[in-house]
Amino acid sequence: MAFSFKSLIPSFGKKNQTVTLQQHSTTLLKQIGDFFSYGIGQKGANQYVKAFGSNPLVYMIINRIAFTSGSINRVANDKNGKRLENSQLLDLINNPNPSQGRIELYETIGQYVNATGNAYIRIQGVGAKELIVLPSNKVEIKVDNLGLVTGYELTRIDGSKITIPAEEILHIRTSNIVNIDNTDGYYGLSPLQAAWLIVRSSEEIFNAEASIFKNRGIIGILTNETDVPMMPKDRERLQDQFNDEVGGSDRFNSIKISNTKLKYIQTGMSPSDLKLLDGILNKLRLLCSVYGLNSVLFNDQVSSTYNNQDAAAKDAYINTYIPLANKIDRELSRFLNTNLGTDEYITIDTDDIEILKGINKEHTESLSIQLEDGVISIEEYREALNRDIKN
Repeated sequence: MAFSFKSLIPSFGKKNQTVTLQQHSTTLLKQIGDFFSYGIGQKGANQYVKAFGSNPLVYMIINRIAFTSGSINRVANDKNGKRLENSQLLDLINNPNPSQGRIELYETIGQYVNATGNAYIRIQGVGAKELIVLPSNKVEIKVDNLGLVTGYELTRIDGSKITIPAEEILHIRTSNIVNIDNTDGYYGLSPLQAAWLIVRSSEEIFNAEASIFKNRGIIGILTNETDVPMMPKDRERLQDQFNDEVGGSDRFNSIKISNTKLKYIQTGMSPSDLKLLDGILNKLRLLCSVYGLNSVLFNDQVSSTYNNQDAAAKDAYINTYIPLANKIDRELSRFLNTNLGTDEYITIDTDDIEILKGINKEHTESLSIQLEDGVISIEEYREALNRDIKN
């Protein structure tokens, strides 16, 4: 629902309606609070998933990250880093369940992690195992008096709830140093929480844009300048005709002409309207920054050149796509090794990334081994790859 300060003004003079100052103040504070506030845990996940499905900026940024990261080819190595020709982990990841393949599995995980800060993957089945990504906005973490996770409560489509044992769930989450009270600390921090004001204000701009195009189909009117007064019935008839003829996108940028002495009156978008729409670009840049991307990847033509588009694409892999892929691969490998009794490790295949083939292959493999052995941190790994790209 669009937020409008006009909607906060109480209505007076309506029959059978009494609005006290206290009631109005309560409504005002609640609606303003709803605009600026965000949620945490399952409540927050509902807000962030809704934003992913309704806000074009949020969707296109998160979807690109999730799909690109999930599309990177995966390989399996043993504990010494040697490539495995046959891998039980890779077989399961490539065919996780009847309705998904590897890319769809990784894409769904990436969408939930980037939208809500949490992804829950369940392993199930006797003999042949399946991996199912649970909807993050339908999962609640259950803990005991000692603060230990005992299970995950899933709300199903019919509204019923089931508790899944903790050992069946892999919980991938982002770091959270913000929501640490009670059980909130068990949930990852959604990037959208930090950007919530940007998300909501961009929604208001989209709503304003839709209103402008809906209510201002034509850009002007040619009208009679006579001093002869108009009778009420004539005025109502012309008003109805006006309402029928000026609205609609099919009349955008058109002019209505009368059959008498004419004068032009502009009714199109004012400079303030156009300035309002320009705000979308600023929101895009801010949201891209939150996710470590350059807005030129999303047709920001103002600062776009061929050279910085290429650099932005490379930086996106190093700073966003690959780190997400590495995080999911490490967590999946650990979880599946525990459940399947294997000792294998899923990693990305850097040879599959066309845009990064200019990086020294031997150096990249050396860095990967150092990262897996704990010799360097993920931050040092990214910095070294960035230096290779720029050189």
